[in-house]
Amino acid sequence: MKHLWMGLALGLGLTACGSGPAPFGNAVEDDADTSSGSRYLNTDNTALSLNNIAYDPGSDTLTINNIPFDDPDNAYERITTEKFSNGFDAYQSAPTAGSNELQYFAVFRRSDSGNSQVAATGTDEYIGFGFGGAGAQRLGAAPNLPDSGIYSYNGEYAAVRTTRTGGAANGVQYVTGEVRLNADFADFDDVGAVGGTIRNRQLYDTTGAPIGTLDGFISLANATIDRTTGTINSSTAVEVINGQQNSGNWSGVFAGPGGNEIAGILFVEGNGVRETGGIVTVCTGANCP
Repeated sequence: MKHLWMGLALGLGLTACGSGPAPFGNAVEDDADTSSGSRYLNTDNTALSLNNIAYDPGSDTLTINNIPFDDPDNAYERITTEKFSNGFDAYQSAPTAGSNELQYFAVFRRSDSGNSQVAATGTDEYIGFGFGGAGAQRLGAAPNLPDSGIYSYNGEYAAVRTTRTGGAANGVQYVTGEVRLNADFADFDDVGAVGGTIRNRQLYDTTGAPIGTLDGFISLANATIDRTTGTINSSTAVEVINGQQNSGNWSGVFAGPGGNEIAGILFVEGNGVRETGGIVTVCTGANCP
């Protein structure tokens, strides 16, 4: 079943519904996360169908919902050979030999405070980019966001990068990077704005072994803040690399007291590449919320 057409599984789309994650929950029902403190890429791209995540620290198992043919229990196991240089970890769906399961790869990070978590997944099993996605979840109460002020958030990034060159088979690599976001809680006209960049990206193979540096950067265009839910609305993400641009979307959630954390998700796509990733940042400076 290598290199399938996506139409084979498209009917498994976004029909489920249900509640969101309980704080620090360790299980995902076969339901979409509809909680106000979460963001997913499925509203930006229907092929990025992931709509719920959970993590069990006892078994070090990541659970990802609504990805066709990944695992009967939606379970991803950690790749123990992974050598990432930041706080993210690499996971895989580990198909059973002789089954109809497909191989998916994922990255995951729960923030150091435990107030937020992100995951992203992708595959090389389709003729196109296939299915995948990313999710950011706030674990705990919604923050009381500042009414004004400009703050800097710094942190980490990881992604699954799928490539296809002409008629050649797809390939998957992991990516890590450094994130800087700026949040202005007054403008635009008290709605607020958040934007930033991802730089210093490093490539890894599917065992998590380092390959080298990935040129270019990703720009996260200014996005508005939804103060009711403490989330960041979808805006444009653009990868600039080797004189070309690949575009997509990004969004996120505020977490922690006063919104001192931002967990975000993004994808960029074009020129034979799709990168799907997550970010975890914390406010830095003397006057953080």
